[in-house]
Amino acid sequence: MFFLVVVSGVSMVPMLAPGDRLLVRRVRHPSDKLVGRIVVARDPRDDGILVIKRFASFNGDSFALIGDNSGASTDSRTLGSFPSNTLLGQVVYRYFPVNAAGRIR
Repeated sequence: MFFLVVVSGVSMVPMLAPGDRLLVRRVRHPSDKLVGRIVVARDPRDDGILVIKRFASFNGDSFALIGDNSGASTDSRTLGSFPSNTLLGQVVYRYFPVNAAGRIR
């Protein structure tokens, strides 16, 4: 199953920019296979907010997320670990802007 998200901040620049539109594959459980991948999770402070970050580590019941643009990212360096149930999916494809469309690895 898949869902769509739109990037709204600069925490993943230069990999992702505000306005990029992404296809996300749902992930039911975090695992070490996601380390280095870009994922979407619910913000642990407000589950109505989604965050798009790089999956940094997994320890069994929680995981760490890091933004590529460390100077502009609110991530595990400030929030701590994310509970496992906040992970929603892995970004697999950018479909807009068209000139940057393609798989996300």
